[in-house]
Amino acid sequence: MNRFVKAGSLMGTEPGHEARTGLRLRWSAQAGGIATAAVLLAACGEPTRWVTPTDFWMRPMSGDFAQVSSYDTTGGNRDRLELAAGDTAVLLDEAGAGVIRRIWITVFSVDPHYLRRVTLKMYWDDETEPSVAVPLGDFFGNGFDKRHYTALPMGVSSGGFYSYLPMPFRERARIVVENGTGRPLDAFYYQIGLEKVRSLPRKVQTFHALWHRDPRTESAAPHRVLTAHGSGTFVGLSFNAESYVNTLGFLEGDETYVIDGEQRGVGTGTEDYFNSGWYFQDGAYAAPFHGVVLKDDARGRIAAFRWHIPDPVPFHDSIRIDLEHGHANTEVADYATVAYWYQTEPHARIPALPPPDARLTLGVKIPPGAALRPEFRVANGSLVGQIAAPRPDRYRVTLYPSGSPLAEQVTIAVAGQPSRTVSLHADEPAVLEPVVLGDVAVEGEVTVVLRGSTRADAVAAVHLVPVRRWAARWEIVAPFANPRTPGTEHSAAIDSVYGPETDPTAAAYAGLEGREVTWQVVRAGADGRVQLNPHFTPNDWVAAYARAVLYSPTARAATLLLGADDAHVLWVNGERVSERQGRNISEPDNLAIPVRLQAGVNRILLKVADLDGGWAFMVRVADPAGDLEWR
Repeated sequence: MNRFVKAGSLMGTEPGHEARTGLRLRWSAQAGGIATAAVLLAACGEPTRWVTPTDFWMRPMSGDFAQVSSYDTTGGNRDRLELAAGDTAVLLDEAGAGVIRRIWITVFSVDPHYLRRVTLKMYWDDETEPSVAVPLGDFFGNGFDKRHYTALPMGVSSGGFYSYLPMPFRERARIVVENGTGRPLDAFYYQIGLEKVRSLPRKVQTFHALWHRDPRTESAAPHRVLTAHGSGTFVGLSFNAESYVNTLGFLEGDETYVIDGEQRGVGTGTEDYFNSGWYFQDGAYAAPFHGVVLKDDARGRIAAFRWHIPDPVPFHDSIRIDLEHGHANTEVADYATVAYWYQTEPHARIPALPPPDARLTLGVKIPPGAALRPEFRVANGSLVGQIAAPRPDRYRVTLYPSGSPLAEQVTIAVAGQPSRTVSLHADEPAVLEPVVLGDVAVEGEVTVVLRGSTRADAVAAVHLVPVRRWAARWEIVAPFANPRTPGTEHSAAIDSVYGPETDPTAAAYAGLEGREVTWQVVRAGADGRVQLNPHFTPNDWVAAYARAVLYSPTARAATLLLGADDAHVLWVNGERVSERQGRNISEPDNLAIPVRLQAGVNRILLKVADLDGGWAFMVRVADPAGDLEWR
């Protein structure tokens, strides 16, 4: 039968108690740190038998209970705080030693963004800088909106935020709330449960929480979850992320641990870190130590949490935890994380939070590739901006206005297109709905004019989207051999020569294992992709050829734009113009290939070798004049 030590108050120990019991108390997840785990590891008295985990209630407790709350001290029923715009309120200022055992909060605010604009700060002992500085919603795992979920350490239960994370302090505990909503906070209710004790163990680890947001992950660097120095234990993470293109591709990112200067692990995908799979295939749920608070496929939003209570992450000198945004940090998303950890003091300064308006969740999304905050100059009472195009082509020009409380009307124009008149009024600074200005031939730059405004920040972004006219009709033939080379992603077919290369006009060829294969006509999808898997069996570790015709009224230099999965070779009029090995994805305009077109018919031949999985390609030509024709 299992035997446990008798339990008294976890924090009610006198100096020297560790030596007498032979049990060292550490305020981290390793010593329980929360809920019943903390109780079972408490030390007091002689070993005894236990029947249930709650039998410790029968033992004398040496600590004292106290509760601090927003109750109405006049005896009335106004058991709440009311905070003016910009005001700060002290929720707790407790002297002496103790442990915060429970925090409960509920809020009423007319501000739809109060979860990010209201801030919780916590200070231990003689700190002048906080150990916790986190927006209210994110602290409780609700960065996007208030969602019911119940985990053991914290959650949101039918309207109330709660936390059972123990928060020890030696001399003083101070918790404050800041109202950054810009308007009165009508009702803020709270309760804080304490255990008051005479002293704490010598090496007590205090609680810390860090909110870090990358509002637009366009850097090749991963999102930094936590950097800390000293000795401690990482115990949890909340994650609120949103794609700029309304997909969940950012979940391909892996977590990495660097502990005490050594890499200690790399993950296999973001949802895997949260003990889920396949992009959280079954949606929201809450387990005791992990869960998904929100999965919104339409907006590409995920809110998830994980508590390292059964599997704490200790560090003795330093810790760094990073989280990739997509595979190899290629996805553009809005990342906000809260890292929860315990450590011995002193701790590094918690970075100051951005201003409340800079913390808001995404409204109108400015897509990747847009020119952010382009430079506009004032000329003749108008704003004039010139935006460079990636290459000569035809582009749809879209402007993202920046609204303000000023009620101004502006007329927006781009050369060769009708002007648009719109209002830039907004109750608060925000990106407004995009204004499509039309399709324009662009050789180098496009000029955009705003008449009626000289406000330098009136334009949040200008997006030039290529008007893509895909090669839609293709003839394809397959499969040809692409022998697998174990341990590599090399396609042997790229180095081999098959019939379509020596005689591209023949009707039939010897394909895989000598079988006769013939050309078949297919059409690209609306997105320009020709999907090869449905047309051929087998379709892994094989190769295919595709041919198409491009008509040009004159001889000219041009740019072919290709996306191909996986390896490829491309010929134009018999000239080999592009080649690539490896595992790749068929993405629009992935490769820009300069070519020389002859007047009249130009013959395009493409070889695409597949490793496994997806197998597709897409081709177009940059065409600012609009006179090239796929036939």
